Amino acid sequence: MLLAGFFLTSNDAITKWLVPHYPPGEILFFQAIVISVLVSLWMRLRGEHLLQVINWRLHLFRGLLYAIASMAFVYALRFLPLAEVVAIAFAGPLFMTLFGRIFLHEYVGPHRLAAVTLGFVGVIIVIRPGSAAMHWAVFLPLVVALCDSMRDIITRTMTAGESSLRIVFTTAIILALAGVSTSLHGWHPLRQSDLIWFFASASCFVVANFFMIEAFRYAQIVVIAPFKYLQLVWSILAGLVFWGEVPDFLVIVGIGVIFSSGIYIGWREARLGKQSSITMDH
Repeated sequence: MLLAGFFLTSNDAITKWLVPHYPPGEILFFQAIVISVLVSLWMRLRGEHLLQVINWRLHLFRGLLYAIASMAFVYALRFLPLAEVVAIAFAGPLFMTLFGRIFLHEYVGPHRLAAVTLGFVGVIIVIRPGSAAMHWAVFLPLVVALCDSMRDIITRTMTAGESSLRIVFTTAIILALAGVSTSLHGWHPLRQSDLIWFFASASCFVVANFFMIEAFRYAQIVVIAPFKYLQLVWSILAGLVFWGEVPDFLVIVGIGVIFSSGIYIGWREARLGKQSSITMDH
């Protein structure tokens, strides 16, 4: 999950660089086409069949959620700094922890519930509802957060019998269809110099999603969700280095609260896991 966060941030940073030059739907379409080609080649090398799908409904639902989240995320990058978009979107792991309890019956104790509540307080601090600093685009990352949490619940269910690469492949196809549906609103000619960036962002997407799905395959959602929070650090650094984006004091406070809540959940899970292991040994 830590590796997934690093490569997702790389993809986000490249996408933000492309946003001023192309409409969001066009960016997502070309990224998705490259992703599908890369994944199909990888699957061929591994001897996997592209469309040997167990449950098409789950693939379709996951792909649609990813498409909605991706479109909202790219639009948000037009108006907000990268770190702020990612910070608000990180209500996703908080939703994911709660949904893991509701839909997968994973245990969520009072300490973890308190940490999740604190994380939502951090999101509110970043958004600053009712203040002059609040931009309407802050609602777009909240859409991302909700869709991502639902997507991750579905992903956890799918890993029981589906190939990680096949899940990424079907998601890319649905993302491409969603992107091309916006072509009637006017696309811009591709600049040759940008082709390498589309390829780089697609490669980061493939690697990130492969690692993320593998993480869901081997661990409970409530255990691995907090480790996504390191992506906040990468996002702040990327925004600072490439765009000179320096988060203001309240954004830093909100990000710190969100980050702390996620780290606490991870620390407590590790502690409980260790205590459980010691009890079993005795």
